[in-house]
Amino acid sequence: MFYLIVSNELHDLAERLEKARIDDDYVETDLRTWTTILEKLKDDINTFSPSIFIQENSKEILVPKMYISTTLQQPRQKEQFGESYGPVYIENNDFMATHIGRKNGTVFVRGISEYSSGIHKIQFLFTKNSLKYTTWFDIVSALMPISGASKLSYEGYGWSSDDDIYCPDGEITVDENYRDMKGQTSFEIELQLDCDNRKISYINQRTKNQRELNIDITKCPFPWQVRFYLFEIGDCIRLLHQC
Repeated sequence: MFYLIVSNELHDLAERLEKARIDDDYVETDLRTWTTILEKLKDDINTFSPSIFIQENSKEILVPKMYISTTLQQPRQKEQFGESYGPVYIENNDFMATHIGRKNGTVFVRGISEYSSGIHKIQFLFTKNSLKYTTWFDIVSALMPISGASKLSYEGYGWSSDDDIYCPDGEITVDENYRDMKGQTSFEIELQLDCDNRKISYINQRTKNQRELNIDITKCPFPWQVRFYLFEIGDCIRLLHQC
């Protein structure tokens, strides 16, 4: 079994079958059938990003019998910053957002991607200007306005730089002795969104601590988006990777 992922490999297969036809080493009905399927698969590749599995049975004398299955997946969209609220400067091809206000104040910025199924990992570097003020990251419903003010009773789920939990039930303060992001002005985080199991988690790349939250989708319905809160002038968030 081998994999064909790009359309030019499908083109090579079509040429092989055409040669078999010219050499009279083919079954006409098979050729017509596979030509139709090949054209459809080419169209699928242009629309999605399929993984194609083709298995040949070498015991067949003429055109080998081939069994084709495709796993079609919507193309993954690289996370970038999009909608924002407050004085924020977005740069580096929309991968970096910085608080540029004349004074400290609320800034929200969130990603452009929407998540409703599957597992997604987003890695980012949060840099705070000082330890005096709190920042946070969370997930919110795409139905929720960027400012957070809404007539809808939707809320976000996430964590603050003081290690507290943000959820619809209010801010939850953890053990005062717990240390992960607290006391740090810079932390690299890998945030995982598990839509299928309705939960989010993160790993702090420095401490290797991992935390998890279950999501009530009546309070934070799909699709989800990633949101960041900045407060102090110079606070910065940089998107690194998405898996």
